[in-house]
Amino acid sequence: MANVTQTVPNLTQGISQQPDEYKVPGQVKEMINALPDVTQGLLKRPAGKFVTSLSDGTNNSTTNGRWFHYYRDENEQYIGQIAQNGVVKIWDCLTGDEKTVVDGIGNSNYLVHSGDEDIQTLTLNDFTYINNRSKTVEMDTLTEPDTNFGKEIFIELKSLSYAKQYAVNIFNNTNTSTVTTATRITVTMVNSSNNYCDSSFYMRTHANRGNASNYRCGTQAGDGRDAYAPNVGTRIFSVDSNKTLVDEGATGGTLNGGSLSDTNYSYQVNVFNAANQGSQQNRKNLYFRIATTGQSVPYTEGTGSSQQTTYQARYTTQYDLLHGGEGWLKGDYFYVFMKDAYYKIAIDEVSESIVQANLALVRPQPTPFDTETTITAESILGDIRTAIIAEGNFTNNDITTIGTGLHIKHSGVFNASTPVGELLNVVAGKVQDVGDLPSQCKDGMVVEIINSEADEDNHFVKFFGNNGKDGEGTWEECAKPGRTIRLKRSTMPIVLIRTADGNFRLSELDGSTYTISGTQFSAPQWDDALVGDDITNPEPSFVGKEINKMLFFRNRFCILADENIVLSRPGDFTNFFAKSAIQFVASDPIDIAASSEYPAILYDGIQTNTGLVLFSKNQQFMLTTDSDVFSPQTAKINALSTYNFNFATNPVSLGTTIGFLDNAGKFSRFFEMAQLQREGEPEIIEQSKVVSRLFEKDLKLISNSRENSVIFFSEEGTSTLYGYRYFDNIRERKLAAWFKWTLTGTIQYHCMQDDFLFVVVRNGSNNKDQLLKYAIKMDADTYSIAENRVHLDHLMQIPRLIGSTSNPTVTYNATTGKSTFAKPVGIESTNQIVAYDIDDTNNPATAIGRYGQVTINGSNLEIDGDWTGQDFLIGYLFTMEITLPTIYVTRREGDAVLSDSRANTVIHRASFAFGPVGLYQTTLSRTGRPDYSQTFELSPANQYIANTSSVVNNNKLQSIPIYDRNTNVTLKVQSTHPTPANILYMTWEGIYNNNFYTRV
Repeated sequence: MANVTQTVPNLTQGISQQPDEYKVPGQVKEMINALPDVTQGLLKRPAGKFVTSLSDGTNNSTTNGRWFHYYRDENEQYIGQIAQNGVVKIWDCLTGDEKTVVDGIGNSNYLVHSGDEDIQTLTLNDFTYINNRSKTVEMDTLTEPDTNFGKEIFIELKSLSYAKQYAVNIFNNTNTSTVTTATRITVTMVNSSNNYCDSSFYMRTHANRGNASNYRCGTQAGDGRDAYAPNVGTRIFSVDSNKTLVDEGATGGTLNGGSLSDTNYSYQVNVFNAANQGSQQNRKNLYFRIATTGQSVPYTEGTGSSQQTTYQARYTTQYDLLHGGEGWLKGDYFYVFMKDAYYKIAIDEVSESIVQANLALVRPQPTPFDTETTITAESILGDIRTAIIAEGNFTNNDITTIGTGLHIKHSGVFNASTPVGELLNVVAGKVQDVGDLPSQCKDGMVVEIINSEADEDNHFVKFFGNNGKDGEGTWEECAKPGRTIRLKRSTMPIVLIRTADGNFRLSELDGSTYTISGTQFSAPQWDDALVGDDITNPEPSFVGKEINKMLFFRNRFCILADENIVLSRPGDFTNFFAKSAIQFVASDPIDIAASSEYPAILYDGIQTNTGLVLFSKNQQFMLTTDSDVFSPQTAKINALSTYNFNFATNPVSLGTTIGFLDNAGKFSRFFEMAQLQREGEPEIIEQSKVVSRLFEKDLKLISNSRENSVIFFSEEGTSTLYGYRYFDNIRERKLAAWFKWTLTGTIQYHCMQDDFLFVVVRNGSNNKDQLLKYAIKMDADTYSIAENRVHLDHLMQIPRLIGSTSNPTVTYNATTGKSTFAKPVGIESTNQIVAYDIDDTNNPATAIGRYGQVTINGSNLEIDGDWTGQDFLIGYLFTMEITLPTIYVTRREGDAVLSDSRANTVIHRASFAFGPVGLYQTTLSRTGRPDYSQTFELSPANQYIANTSSVVNNNKLQSIPIYDRNTNVTLKVQSTHPTPANILYMTWEGIYNNNFYTRV
């Protein structure tokens, strides 16, 4: 048996629900309304400073609605509520002022909801995006204009060439036409000077040649005599059915009668078929060349003296088929004159081609077959234009000449082709590649690039003429005509804008404009699909689904919907469509799905340095990349872990680790995820294990401050706020303390902004909401600010000034001995109200510290004594309570602390070392004995200087006598007085007997 003493170096290790012998020194059974701090010890929780009533203004909060907050900077912090009817209200957290919210939407019901957790917010700079989980995203009916797509073609003249026909086939159905073309002809000289004269050897007229017996032309024929070989010549013929030709430049000769024959005979071609039927129609554009050469040779008749020599012409005829024309059939024949000679042209062979050309079979005259005639683009295009109009399905207004091409439009969809692709480029809705696009075209014409011989996907381009005019211009990518291009903005998240005048504006993301102080501003807008079709640039996968959450990652706006996460273009937060349909661009949106054997519906996420951690109900994933560039081609989702997640809450960052809640069991659990890497599993610790029965299952509210290393949790509609305080020293966690606060009123919402915890509480029979502010970062010098020095809820100042209810008049009635003043706005709870005097605000160190209870009398408050002529604070009392575990002798073995629970230990006394402290109470509960309570005022009456506070800061050590076995004793420390109660450490003294057993 030995007299021993041990010191518990601090009481900041928080609540532990483990058996007392397993608790480490510093852990307690209960810690209510206290705040552990590694520097200052165990502090009484800060005062809840009253900021404003949210139910006594112009735009009051509602019973149900989604609360949110917006931190702009250290000078602007706001809290807001979205009522279930969709009305948005905003209050300034620093001043309590209501802010004006301009509804720029009108009759939209997007924010109307029945479950408050359906409303999600994301703030980026001055824009707070608001999403309703119950709304299904749709595509709007707006489509890419398709008025002329497929109803216009462009025929580009690629080159000028002699002896070519610029043919085009125009059609709008699959009906075909047969086009026959002569491929071989025979040219026979039927009549020449050898045989076209009459019996008197005179010339016959062109019309009479071949109708009777013909004779060789003699000297009587004059210049047409055979000896002169008058039929020598070369000519290119162009023959159509019934075409009129002229035998130009014929030599002519003398007719019987003395007149001369015609040297420019005009005649009409009569085409015969194989059955010798004349006047055949629809034969066109047959081009051939006839070249006849001849020479006069001596011819001798008779013998002897009767022998006579004359000269006779011998002709040689050559011919070439230059162009086979259209409509010619095998066996067709016709006659032509050249240099007085008479020729028969017979079609020996033809070819047939099947073409689609129900609108226009365009076969203009071929270009000249000699270089003596100049050809121009205008003449060629003019011939094509004339031929198209001649078909009767197009008018002059349907065809426009643009540069070196023709733009042709039609009332319906149609197409065109050309058999001479080397001469003409027909752009009719689709082309093979961009090289087929003309440099001049119709402004606004849209063409699909097929890319059948390239790796790129199909895409669409539109021609933009310079200055919006036809002609020169550029081709740019566009969306497929007729595809839906716009997200239905009434089904997409909307935005709350902090405007330049310090107020707010609710707007759809539709690019609408508004004016403030003469300056026009524009709301952002969800961008349209500008390129591609549903395959090359598909709709975002959140279309047709409900959006669960909005996030921000790597300068991209992220949307979680079902199993997919869709990320906008970087820096372009409202654009979820690709920049180009030709190829992937690193800046394109990313649309990727999480996959698992479990349902992988994503509800939330949080950013880390290795990626974006995503949370489904029962699994965690990481969106990351192995590349330096985060793009659609490099993004991937890895599975991390399989822990349940309370999707009614959100994960939080603890600086370098992540925390999240799980409510799968009877109680909620808090997990911390560390060592997050792209590959491999993280380390996950259940930090709430030591308080496994502390949390209720339905925790919905969570807020954290990394700077103050604290996280708060709560349910909605309860008064209990759970806290977790932590402190890391490089690789070791020095503090991991759980505690809870009981607030005055039921909690509706809480958030951390800077070093302050803002809480919305509801009090009174009228369910009025108030906004309270708790200063988490409290100065060790408790004399410095009243909020830290006076520990009351709904803390507010009653000034000596006379004014309205915010500056009420305090009157004193000497008869009743009571001071009376109007009940300030915000006093709604039935809890005990007290007043505390801080008389000299310029020198708080000399404040009296006067204290009195306040009673409610109708619309007034009353205090015993004369409180006039001085400033003082009022608020609701709350009690700090610390319940210590059973005291055991402990020893360290390595990192472990062992409690000797088998020894006989008698506790003589326990002593608490206090920092700044005023009035507190200890309660000693002993088995079989009544509780023993003792109140300590560390500066008893008559022992401190007048006009100074009854708060000391001198590490006061106060002893509590016990004299009982350790297992029979429970020790509790309480502080209800508004003064501080800062516990530094505890030491105990007693008798220790190990019963002479050696611990092994």
